[in-house]
Parts: sequence; C-alpha cells; structure tokens
Amino acid sequence: MRTRRWTRLTVAAVLGAVVVAGCTPTPPETVVVRAPVDAPKAAVPAPPTLAPVDLSSLPVAEPRNLVPGLPGTDGLEQRRNDDPALGTWQTASVLRDTAGYDAPYGTPVATVPAVTLDVATVLPVIDQRGGWLRVLVATRSALPSQDVSQVNGRSVWIRADDTAPLGTDWRLHLDLAALTLTIDDGTTTSTVPVRAVGAPGTPTPAVPQFVVGSQWEQPGTPTPRVLLLSSQSETIDVYDGATGTSATAIHTSPFAASGPISNGCIRVSEEVLDLLWDKVPPGTVLTVA
Repeated sequence: MRTRRWTRLTVAAVLGAVVVAGCTPTPPETVVVRAPVDAPKAAVPAPPTLAPVDLSSLPVAEPRNLVPGLPGTDGLEQRRNDDPALGTWQTASVLRDTAGYDAPYGTPVATVPAVTLDVATVLPVIDQRGGWLRVLVATRSALPSQDVSQVNGRSVWIRADDTAPLGTDWRLHLDLAALTLTIDDGTTTSTVPVRAVGAPGTPTPAVPQFVVGSQWEQPGTPTPRVLLLSSQSETIDVYDGATGTSATAIHTSPFAASGPISNGCIRVSEEVLDLLWDKVPPGTVLTVA
C-alpha cells in the first residue's frame, strides 16, 4: 500500500511539473546586432537608346502592302482602357508616321502611317509596356498561297508618344451559322440579320479583326456602301485588282441572294448598315465564330 501511495504521489508531481513548465513562457532570445547591415544596391539600368529610323526604307503597314516579320497576337485581346472615360476598349490614334517594331526596343519592321486609305489611323491596343503599345494593324505578312497563318491577326509595337489615347465602347460579333451580327455600342445590344457571308471555299476570316474606318459610297456598283475591315481572305491572294488586295468589309448589296456565298465580305441591308455608318468608331473589334 505504501509503495502504491508513493508511486501515485511521484506521478502527480511529475505531471504538475510538466503543466507548470508548459504554461511558463520562454523568455525571448536576445538578438544583438554587432554591426550595421550594409547591402549593396544595384543601379537600375537606363532603357536602351533607340537609333534613328529611316521610315522611307520600311514597308507601310496598310491593307495594300505585305509586311514580312510582323508578330501575331499571341492570343491577346483588345485591352480595357485604363481611363474608362475614353471608352471601355483601348485604341490609339497615330499622330505621325512612326516606326513599328517587332518588340519593345526591337527591330523596326514597318512604318505605321498616320493616315490609312484617306482616314486617320486608329488601332486597337492589345498590350502596353512602359512607353510602348502593341497594336493590331490592317496588313498582311504573307499571301494565303505563301503562309495562311501570316495573313491576319498581325500586330506591331509603337511608341506611345507618337499616339493619342482613344477608346471605343463598341464591340461587334458575327455568327456565321446564324447569319447574324450582334452590335454592342456600350449602352444597348442588338442582334440583326446579315444577308451573306463567305462561301465554304472563301470563308469570312474567323479571326479577331477591326473596323479600319474607311467608308466608301459607290452608287451603281455591287457594293454601294462599304465599311472596311482589317482582315483579308485566307484563300484568295488577290480578288480586287484595283488595290491588289483581298480585303474584307461590311457592305450593302443590291443582290437578293443570301447565305454563305461571298468572297469573305459581310453583306447587309441598308437598314443594318445605317446602324454602323458614321457611328461605329475606328478600332472597334469584330469577332467571328
């Protein structure tokens, strides 16, 4: 009995010591700094200097020209504007002819003109780094017979200092199967019918493209009113002899035939084109699916 009693007393004493030790805070370890810490700081390198560019030696990025070496879009879409007061989607108005580069501080590959086919050049912005803007351009890097992947969706880097910031609230979407065009002006959205789109052998390019802004009225022709797009046919090298292009457009037509029958253009009624004519801002993106 006495042995058991002492055993119980011994266990209780040990448990009590553990509890007391667990509840007693351990004093913080004193840290002594014996010398000031002096970490070397690397200087921020200055940005590279851009060499002067002879713009006359570069091809002009516009629909009538081929400009080899232009980057694609890398899957980038039009940026939302940092200043929504300018419009939801970012565009840039080119103030003066300027060099377009394949990358910031890279190789100049094109002259981006201030005027494209008699209208001020306004381009969608898909990326921005420091003082550089990556913009979509309305030109091809190759003919369809050469490399179809280089026909549409071309971009280039330009200096932001050569542009004025703009924007658009508009977005357009073409549904090829339903033969409809959805028009979103930032306030209202409407879906309207289209008369015709590209035929199976000459389809409307299913790539992001934009409204160049050039508008032509040609009464008495098969295309009385034309709103130029940045894309070109991906199956026909040239079908317009006057311009040497296979440019696509949204336009009216006197013909009653409808469906997938065009060379890639989007034919609409006069009433539908009225919704866009002198209203849709240049640089507005059209998606196609």
